[in-house]
Amino acid sequence: MAAISNSSLNNGPKKPGTMNTIATKLSQLLISSSRSKPLVEASKKTLLVIDDYLPFYDKSSGSKRLFELLKLFIGMDFKVIYLPEDGKAPQPYAGELQEMGIEIIAATPGKSHVDQLKERLNEFHYAWISRPTLNKKYQKILNKNTKTIFDTVDLHYLRMLRQAENEDNEKLKRRALKTKKLELSLALNSHATVTVTGIEKDILEREGIEHVFVIPNVHFLHPDNKNTPFEERKGILFIGGYKHEPNVDAVKWLVEEIMPKVWAADPSIHLTLLGSDPSEELLAYNSDQVSVPGYLQEVADYFYENRIFVAPLRYGAGMKGKIGQSMEYGLPVVSTSIGVEGMDLIDGHNVLVAESTNDFANRILQLYQNPELWFSIKNNSIKAIEDYGPAEVTKKLDKLFKTL
Repeated sequence: MAAISNSSLNNGPKKPGTMNTIATKLSQLLISSSRSKPLVEASKKTLLVIDDYLPFYDKSSGSKRLFELLKLFIGMDFKVIYLPEDGKAPQPYAGELQEMGIEIIAATPGKSHVDQLKERLNEFHYAWISRPTLNKKYQKILNKNTKTIFDTVDLHYLRMLRQAENEDNEKLKRRALKTKKLELSLALNSHATVTVTGIEKDILEREGIEHVFVIPNVHFLHPDNKNTPFEERKGILFIGGYKHEPNVDAVKWLVEEIMPKVWAADPSIHLTLLGSDPSEELLAYNSDQVSVPGYLQEVADYFYENRIFVAPLRYGAGMKGKIGQSMEYGLPVVSTSIGVEGMDLIDGHNVLVAESTNDFANRILQLYQNPELWFSIKNNSIKAIEDYGPAEVTKKLDKLFKTL
């Protein structure tokens, strides 16, 4: 770092704010210096993971994916350090990560989590950073020798463009194109970029992005899977976090347009809408035919007791965790092409796919009323989910880190 003489700091009276300006410049010089320090040599490589908050694995698909990836990172013998952007370490999530051997950099009364990070920049050999906004912030902070991995989670601009098209929203389309420019810039500046599906990988590569790797959701069949017979099951199930706009749109389409056509054929079919953070508007759907229980920690019995799962997603991007979650329990799925995107599922073989209101209602009734079709879809979907097991995803991660 360049030397700063005492005379330059004490040269007569200062205007208001001058000392703050000097302090800021000193801080910037120190950060610049620490960004260039050689990384600490260690027998075990350190992987910094950054996301908006700790992985609330029971509340969102993205958090569930990251939580499972953290387990794989530990299994690959990384020293894992987690920085939540909100600076918080709520229980029980913090305790579970610490039991896994993961250190959490959380804010303290005396020091922010970001300031703590800046003091340790030469420790991190790799940085796995989720989402565009966090990459934009932390790529500028981290040591230049740290290998950065941009986890898109989903291509945000693609999801926004699809939403804009669905809503005929020009303002959102302009925002999406700005987001596209940001995501492509971040990918170019990263040592590796991660997508959740091969479709998004192909999109980025057509845009000239190199070193793109597909790291999908991690799924596994539940060892206590109950083979509840078709005739003992009743009802239709959906699950999703309702802070995510594609899920809200899906539920509105389902309840207001699709299900009335289903109920016209069979008014006894009950619909359950599981998931965290339902709005007052969604809670108002509660009725004799619809249940909106809100967040529940244990949801397995719903997958064992309902007859089919639906995911009428009209826009979005990435691999949809709700589809894989349903298949983990062997519950057959009706969805859209957007819903099943990137999972190599085949309509009529391991899933049913519909795009219009009428077709979606007919597919629901077809699967709900046909035991032979139901068993066929169920068995084939269980086979399909095996490609997303921990061992398979670990192989993909190993390939990624070996290229860095």
